[in-house]
Amino acid sequence: MKYPKLFEKAQLANLSLKNRMVMVALATGTADKDQSIGKEFLTYLLERAKGGVGLIILENTRVDDAHGVAAQRQASVARDDLIPSLQKAVETLHAEGVKVMTQLHHPGRETFMNINGNQPLWSSGSKPCGVCQQETHEMTTAEVEEIIQKFIKGAIRSKKAGFDGVELHGAHGYLISQFLSPYTNQRKDRFGGSFEGRFEFIKEIIEGIQKECGSDFPIGVRLTVDELLKPNGVKDYLTLDEGLKVAQALEKLGISFLDVSNGIYESFNSLSEPITYPQGCRTELIRTIRQGVKLPIIAVNMIKEPWFAEKMLEDNLVDFVGLGRAVLADPEWPKKAWEGREEEINRCISCNFCFETLVSDTIPGKGPIKCAVNARACREVFYPDYPQNGDNRTVIIVGAGVAGLEAARVLALKGFKPIILEKETSLGGQINIANKPPYKEKINWIVDYEKYQLNLLNVDIKTGITATREIIQKYNPYAIFIATGAEQLRPTAIKGVSLPTVYTLDQVLKGDVLLENKKIALIGSGSSGLETAEFLCQKGNNLTIVEKNDAIGKGVYVQHYLDAMDKLKPYKIKSLPSHQLIEITDKEVILENLISHTIEKEPVDAVVLAIGVKSVNTLEKDCTSFCPRTFVIGDANHPGQIEAAIRSAFETAYSLS
Repeated sequence: MKYPKLFEKAQLANLSLKNRMVMVALATGTADKDQSIGKEFLTYLLERAKGGVGLIILENTRVDDAHGVAAQRQASVARDDLIPSLQKAVETLHAEGVKVMTQLHHPGRETFMNINGNQPLWSSGSKPCGVCQQETHEMTTAEVEEIIQKFIKGAIRSKKAGFDGVELHGAHGYLISQFLSPYTNQRKDRFGGSFEGRFEFIKEIIEGIQKECGSDFPIGVRLTVDELLKPNGVKDYLTLDEGLKVAQALEKLGISFLDVSNGIYESFNSLSEPITYPQGCRTELIRTIRQGVKLPIIAVNMIKEPWFAEKMLEDNLVDFVGLGRAVLADPEWPKKAWEGREEEINRCISCNFCFETLVSDTIPGKGPIKCAVNARACREVFYPDYPQNGDNRTVIIVGAGVAGLEAARVLALKGFKPIILEKETSLGGQINIANKPPYKEKINWIVDYEKYQLNLLNVDIKTGITATREIIQKYNPYAIFIATGAEQLRPTAIKGVSLPTVYTLDQVLKGDVLLENKKIALIGSGSSGLETAEFLCQKGNNLTIVEKNDAIGKGVYVQHYLDAMDKLKPYKIKSLPSHQLIEITDKEVILENLISHTIEKEPVDAVVLAIGVKSVNTLEKDCTSFCPRTFVIGDANHPGQIEAAIRSAFETAYSLS
């Protein structure tokens, strides 16, 4: 067997697990509106159970309906009427040979008032979360005792429903974490002050569960062992030394395992690492805890590939590997590893679109999270087995970017005969630009996956062909998918934009031009602009970022913004927000200061435009004239992120009949 450690049978407390892979808790927003586990959530869970994990820890499961709401469609153990749906879920998952736990959760200050009765958020103290920025209430002693009982009752309901144990969410700055940390706990009662006082909250929860559920009911703790707030200038916070002390105190209480994590919302990129972080970025932190306790250790560690998970076990870093985003992206990750089909794994690229949509969609109740590389994720109930309705009918796909590749994959699975026509000699489209900034190699995994799948499905891919009406018509296609992507904007209204010293970011990133040790004006600070800024800085260029909005990176998802700005810190970059490009000469850019409405000039050797893209779609009208089933997908329809391109391709191809 290629991965003997991963697939070794293992004991966790009194539980016999079929392997050492744990699906860790990940909020999805797939529970029913009454917080029960209905068909949508259960289908999602069942697919991961069939995919081969040994233990599933349910998403952050609510213990308090009044003051502990993290998302509207969040699983809950706060009421007795929920026990039947919980019981059904456990029985269904047990039938697949999987053990199941709930993760008992209270967000404390890390949530929003509008989903908590428009009342101040309950916490260990009155300090608001720096991210959520909501009015926060320091609980009275009686209120703390009330919440302790709610955790205990949540465990009792979990046991009644047949769960194999519970995990307490003591990580990521949620309520238990708030009590443990000197950063958020300056209480004067028995739940604050000294280390022992701050530890009292979780201690009373654990002792209460042990008393009510028995010593044979496993209790684990997901624990932030370092809040990683030093870069924020915070002096008094939970450091790794004190995190180890917490772990050792938990061990003395007789818990069953530690699920090691780090960070809080105010150090968010440490708890949900973006694409630029490598596999294993938490290794040293985990090792510190591993060496300090004898408890079984579960940990996520940016695990994307089976070889790395196996290495963590070989190195005795952990007893069980935690898979979160990895099995969101590919529920069959364990099964494919078992069968030696690693190249078929749809690897998570750590783009964090799942977390972006958690904030934008799931918390306010607009819908489940979305995965950029797996359009079915959290929507499995709506997209069951691929309908076999293709009848080998030919579908022409113009363009081999991610939209075109995904459309071909889905169509082939449905029994159509997709044929891809691509004008370039390589596949991937815009990915071949997006992969050029530093530390962006993981983005290639999307194309690697699609290419491998299309090879298995014997899809005909013709490169070096510029599709025309005449060429397409020769195939007599049943349908046509136009996936011709987008191109960088170069506004002709700007005087001097066609000078030979003016480049678009794709020219720079693809290497069409080499810019080194020059004074450059980068126009635009969206995601692509910030990534291009780092690329240019690494080549010794002196950079000025010009942005017409009133802040650099405005509109960029916060995790990408923070990551990019951290990477740019070592460089001396001049930033000019609220400045509009008016004209370019061979020696300078002429700008309008949008605040003072004065004209300013910046001397430059070159200008790089990062001001967006426009759709490329020249075939739709011609194709529609002879083939009414003509669809425009991806950036050719509407420029957007990778997720939007893949989703539009998946949904359009899935619905074709």
